[in-house]
Amino acid sequence: MALAVVAARLAGLPQLALLIALPALALAATRGQNWRRQMFFAALAMLAALLWWFLAPEPGLGAALLMPAGDLLMCWHFGATLRPGREALISHYTRHDFGYLPPECASYTRRLTAIWAALFLLLAPLHAALLLGVPPLPRCDSGLVLGATLGFTLLMFLGEHVIRSLRFPQHGIATPARTLRAIRSAHSSRPQPQHHD
Repeated sequence: MALAVVAARLAGLPQLALLIALPALALAATRGQNWRRQMFFAALAMLAALLWWFLAPEPGLGAALLMPAGDLLMCWHFGATLRPGREALISHYTRHDFGYLPPECASYTRRLTAIWAALFLLLAPLHAALLLGVPPLPRCDSGLVLGATLGFTLLMFLGEHVIRSLRFPQHGIATPARTLRAIRSAHSSRPQPQHHD
């Protein structure tokens, strides 16, 4: 999906990028719900994209809002797991890494989940302002904004592994490969009962 959006943007068709991305974002936001609900929201998103295509004052405006929409989706993905009675997302990943959630890691992983949710919440209006050129910020190229964001989040992701390795040496060196294995395991397994941190 991401490649299709990028191809549409590079081809000078930002409306097509919006038409591809909005239903995909709707499907991602309703993941885990029944298929009728998912299809309803995907169709609603496609209708919104089509209306935007024909009514938008500026063709690239909707595509410029895709990045902030993705940020809000990621904020929701992390933040929804912080509600009472839910296991924080990174706690869930840690459970898949070790087979259980080490008690000394519970508050750390919950706080880390909150940090990632807050980061994406802060990035959404920043991306919107940069991509739309909201004064006093100049309008920036989406490739530049995306590149800077990817660089920053990659630095944060890698830096957290160093912090975790130093804070919890008894659990071995935290590596991105190990984290990605835990994430893949968490998303490919059957739903686990929710545990409190």
